[in-house]
Amino acid sequence: MSTPTGESLRSRRRRETQQEIHLTALRLAREHGFDKVTVEMISAAAGVSPRTFFNYFPSKDAAVAQGPPDLPDELVAEFVAAGPAPQRTVLVDVARLLVRHLAERPPQREELLGVFELSHDHPQVLATMLARFEAFQLQVADAVARRLGKEAGDEVPALIASVALTVLRQGLERWARSPGEDSPVPYVERSMHLLQTLLAP
Repeated sequence: MSTPTGESLRSRRRRETQQEIHLTALRLAREHGFDKVTVEMISAAAGVSPRTFFNYFPSKDAAVAQGPPDLPDELVAEFVAAGPAPQRTVLVDVARLLVRHLAERPPQREELLGVFELSHDHPQVLATMLARFEAFQLQVADAVARRLGKEAGDEVPALIASVALTVLRQGLERWARSPGEDSPVPYVERSMHLLQTLLAP
């Protein structure tokens, strides 16, 4: 996984620890069954204390179903600085923003497939995953609102963010379940192209 531009050493170490705990939780859940895995098991296997575990995740559900990483400030600033534009243009631009973010922080296929499989079998994992995507969607909606000069809670930014996240999720799930490309980016780009086709006059 590549290191995001401008990331401090402290931030990188924290990100790496968080990822190690997540991957350990996911591996144990797939090997032993989600219900049999405990925070203590995850902590021991990841080489951290339970206290450290809870510094990163509030529960084992959250450790397994880690959601998308936050958008980098520099990418958001660049998106917002492009200024007001027709809503259709902003929708395409925010989808491209998500593709750029994904290219910088690509998931591993087995990792993503494992999360999707566990979410299908365990409602609590699905609920946690959806909550993480919702939090990320709120971040995207805030960036869209700033770009359009609207309030953060306005329905237009919320709808644009929701559609863009649907494009992202569809591309990621198709990639996770299909052999071929090492990167999910082409799958998300194909979903984005389909969206543009549907929006074409």
